[in-house]
Amino acid sequence: MQNKKESIWQFMILPALAMMLGWGLRGHIGGGPFGAMIPGAMVALGICLLLKLPASVTSIIVVFGVFGIGLGGEMTYGQTLGFLRNPETVWWGTAGTTLKGAVWGLLGGAVFSLGFIYHRISKKNIITGLLLMMAGLFLGFKLVNEPMLLYFSDPAKPRAESWAALLFGAIALLVFLKFKVTSTEYKLVYRFALYGMVGGGLGFGLGGFWMVLGSHIPDFVLKDWWKAMEFTFGLLLGASLGLAAWKNRDIIRAGFQSGNYPAAPSPMHRAAEFGLVFALALFIHWLFPNLLESFMETRGPANNIGQSIVYGILRVLGNYAFYGFIFVLIIMRFPSIAWQIGITLTFCHAAIDLIRDFYPDLNPWAMFTMHFFWVFLMTAVVAILTAYYSRLKNSVTPLFLLLIWSCIVISLLRLLLLSGSLSISGMNIFEVVFNRFFVDIFFILSAIAVTWIILLKKQSQY
Repeated sequence: MQNKKESIWQFMILPALAMMLGWGLRGHIGGGPFGAMIPGAMVALGICLLLKLPASVTSIIVVFGVFGIGLGGEMTYGQTLGFLRNPETVWWGTAGTTLKGAVWGLLGGAVFSLGFIYHRISKKNIITGLLLMMAGLFLGFKLVNEPMLLYFSDPAKPRAESWAALLFGAIALLVFLKFKVTSTEYKLVYRFALYGMVGGGLGFGLGGFWMVLGSHIPDFVLKDWWKAMEFTFGLLLGASLGLAAWKNRDIIRAGFQSGNYPAAPSPMHRAAEFGLVFALALFIHWLFPNLLESFMETRGPANNIGQSIVYGILRVLGNYAFYGFIFVLIIMRFPSIAWQIGITLTFCHAAIDLIRDFYPDLNPWAMFTMHFFWVFLMTAVVAILTAYYSRLKNSVTPLFLLLIWSCIVISLLRLLLLSGSLSISGMNIFEVVFNRFFVDIFFILSAIAVTWIILLKKQSQY
């Protein structure tokens, strides 16, 4: 019984801490769905490390992790959190954050779970399921979010919500899988979706109360209550996904121990590997969004049903779900590129966000500028290290550490370059630790804690 309890705690603590760190970093160095790739990659790596899965299997699961968790990053929730500061709207805001967190975890958990059964089901079923998910996004946008049937933002300053789109997408994917996978495989999917929904709802719902508390406490106690909310969200969602992995551990291990999965793919030639990840980064961060934006600007307002449908389709194509779908198609054709997607592309957006803020006057779509040069340089370093570590025998641990500490470096660069004066003149120790540098100190301590746990697990990894 004691071993069982220890196993539960192991499976909850590492994913919880890893996702807490990743979620905090997401709001600090990234933002949006591409920023949410950070906690997605970290929780996937933590769970795979605990399950002692082969590196080739882990790389695929990490891609589904960044895909699944990134999806919720499309949702707007700033105004929803703003309701928490007003006593008259605090419960409406709490309902909104709880619902959005639950939907985030539901769809994120469902997509993430596909990585664990990727080798057992046909590529056709995976592609069909994801296409149906995107069809669900379209219906959710059109039937609920666009007409604002249930709206959790400020009607006076409307923002485009997407929680119903994610909900419809999750339902479409889960219903399809119900009829296409075995009962054992569906139990795995269902658990990740259900536990993700509960953890996401609790994480965002309860985490929002930090905003309520912060509205009644002077800033000198703690200034960044928003960050406390993010840490809570990541902590509880990560713990819930870790618990789902623990519940499914026998199913997962049985599937991989049976030998019913392909051998590790041969590494690509480094030039081809770097060329492919570079082309993919250009496509998702420059070419396709630029083309889509230009096309949308040339179109007039949607004055009829046909135009409305076209705009809805374009909205889905501009959604992170489409980019995640591209990730899956690429690893189906080039499975050895999975680590570059999971590590390098996850880092890439953090580099883009840093340099974009450092050069605010540069056109973000302009090629061959200082903006482009510095992003390329930083991303290239991570790509080279990813290529090197992924070819080692025990590659999961160094790749996990690479992701953690490369993101910490971006965070520290933000502190040095973008936070203004670092002077602490006139501040007492309490103000320095809990106000001026609280977030940065918390990041470093969390990264050290996660690193320590990872290194403790290293000897028993394989």
